[in-house]
Amino acid sequence: ASFSPDGSLVVSCSTDNTVRLWSVLVNSASFSPDGSQVVSCSNDRTVRLWSVHNGKATFILSGHTSDVKSASFSPDGSQVVSCSDDKTVRLWSVHDGKATHTMSGHTHFVRSASFSPDGSQVVSCSNDRTVR
Repeated sequence: ASFSPDGSLVVSCSTDNTVRLWSVLVNSASFSPDGSQVVSCSNDRTVRLWSVHNGKATFILSGHTSDVKSASFSPDGSQVVSCSDDKTVRLWSVHDGKATHTMSGHTHFVRSASFSPDGSQVVSCSNDRTVR
């Protein structure tokens, strides 16, 4: 493996005869509850859903206007929550890749967001020293 000259990418190779290019600007990645998908987010202002089966992006979720810091699945796997330096928390449908809700109220960067165990609530924390 090797870094690109600007340090933003890594190239790797494997015994399965593949060469892969990786972004080192990914801020978060996690599996869906059933393990069939991965959600990632990065400084390119996007959230991406990936198929574990074929390794391809199934949706690129656009809407945040700054770096996306955290993304995770709901307990039933039907939604993703993301948060960003744009001071918002967004909910996304896994089925069509569309934003279903945008929550605002933080006055500084939002660092983390996640669903409650039953999926009925979302909690977020921010550099504004609040948890909502």
